[in-house]
Amino acid sequence: MKKKLLTILVTSLVMIAAMGIFLFKMNSMTKHMEKKQEALRKEEMDTDLKTKAFEDIDKLDLQTLYISGDKKNVVTTGNKELNDIYSKGKSADIEERLTDLKQKGSYSQKDPLWAYDPFGTNPESFYLYFKTKGQFYCRYTISVDDDKVPDFTRTLDNGKADNLTKEHEYNVTGLVPGKTNYMIFRLYNKKDELADTLYYKVKMPKSYSGAQVILSSQSPQVAKSRQEQQNGLYTVFRKAPSGEKNAILLYDNSGVLRGEFPTRCCNINMEEIYDTLIYALDDNTLVRVNELGQVTDCLEIPLHHIYGEYAYDGSGAVYILAQPVQSSGSLGSVVKLEINSGEVTDALDLSDIPALVKLVKHADKKNRLKGKNHMAIDSVQVVGTNQLLLGSSKYSAIMKISNVNSLMPKLDYMITDQKQWNISGKGREKKRLRRKILTKALEEGQEEPVQASPLIDSILDTGKDTTPELFRSQYGQNALVVEKDPALAEGQYYVSMLNNNAGRGSSGKKSSYYYRYLVDENAGTYALTEKERLPWNGKGGNVTAYKESFLYCLAGKHVYEEIDKTGRVIRSFKVKGDLKRVYKSDWKGFWFY
Repeated sequence: MKKKLLTILVTSLVMIAAMGIFLFKMNSMTKHMEKKQEALRKEEMDTDLKTKAFEDIDKLDLQTLYISGDKKNVVTTGNKELNDIYSKGKSADIEERLTDLKQKGSYSQKDPLWAYDPFGTNPESFYLYFKTKGQFYCRYTISVDDDKVPDFTRTLDNGKADNLTKEHEYNVTGLVPGKTNYMIFRLYNKKDELADTLYYKVKMPKSYSGAQVILSSQSPQVAKSRQEQQNGLYTVFRKAPSGEKNAILLYDNSGVLRGEFPTRCCNINMEEIYDTLIYALDDNTLVRVNELGQVTDCLEIPLHHIYGEYAYDGSGAVYILAQPVQSSGSLGSVVKLEINSGEVTDALDLSDIPALVKLVKHADKKNRLKGKNHMAIDSVQVVGTNQLLLGSSKYSAIMKISNVNSLMPKLDYMITDQKQWNISGKGREKKRLRRKILTKALEEGQEEPVQASPLIDSILDTGKDTTPELFRSQYGQNALVVEKDPALAEGQYYVSMLNNNAGRGSSGKKSSYYYRYLVDENAGTYALTEKERLPWNGKGGNVTAYKESFLYCLAGKHVYEEIDKTGRVIRSFKVKGDLKRVYKSDWKGFWFY
């Protein structure tokens, strides 16, 4: 018996020791992975102006790429005019030409196929193709001899399992226009061991659009944050000033131009849908561009004029703020575009909603509804099947519309201050209209505000708000963002925005805000769950949460900022032209891994 107990004891001790060793190794591996990830994160910050990779290149290993001239060794297609760039047929012809070259040539890592921006959709990029004998992934660095330009390092996404492949085809973006760019490509095996390093240099053409290559940093108006910027590229939407061309611009964390998407018009948003980027070429055409830069489709919206953003419904269609060209007048309208078929339908005319027409007539004392977009609808989000959330900064109103794509659309409710609409007092119609406005509420755990004077309850329904003002609603808001949280109940969602605190009825205080509401359709309420004070903007612009910070576009001041969660400025940049909106993306899963 004692012998059995001793055996059990020894076995238990051995198992405990083995488990301890296993946990120790796992902990060490975790720490090693964390250190590696942190090193990669810092390398991709685009803020280190001291370390220059090109300084360590041996000239004997350096190959020069020539885009033009007698030594030309790069494929070029001559796509310069927008009509040529944004032609599905011509773009397909170029893809066929590249495929033919790939099949006829033996392109290895030592002798790859290079093409300078073959499809014309990003002049700061190269097409790269080669094969390797083993399975590798590729990480590259772009280095420029300029003290204001940091090295730009990313891991390319090849779309294969664990990002390992023998056939490599990439869109290498991030080159700096007008500069000699040094490119260092490193191939790693599945053990993350460096297998090979390749060195190139190329003199890049000047910026296509004429935009600033290096933005000037602005001194913050408030205390500067100690927080770092978040990794990613700023996507800058602006209307080009005189002498420049319109383009969607990509800037790194140091304000260096790393990409341009040529357009005819001024965009205010761009979405990644079905592994393609979709943005407006002009006021009646959306284009689809894949990760290699090829134009896969040009989606025309005939007899309409796009006047604002668009939103994806998650099911193959986008809803676009667009007005029929021949329309004599409307409160505002939305069209639906099926991405794959290109079918266009008139999804919504706000003038077809009687309750909304009555509300606007009450709000406008002269009862004159003029113009093709009288409510100045400037934001759209999809909140359900045939359900849209629309924003009107002019009326400081957010509207939930259902029965979209039907002859009888319905105004479900509005998020707005009742005093904006001149519907207080008695009368059946005013009572019905007041029910269309959601009630302010407190989020669970929030305390009610202290009242300066006691409330007097009235027996009669006068329509006057006799409840405490829990918070001020948004005024002159812009750029709605809807969030569906799985933790929320059915009928609940978050909506955030830039509350410009401007327009009629605003407080007059020179501050704008980041607002985030919790909307509860079942209870008929909305609660202010987050509020961040911002420098006053006045009109347009946007503010969005991005990882651990906020991106804030002060359209009126031609400035965009990255701000921490306490409202302090991390970094601020000045942009020439009529600035519209700014977003940020790390582009992982599209260009990068």
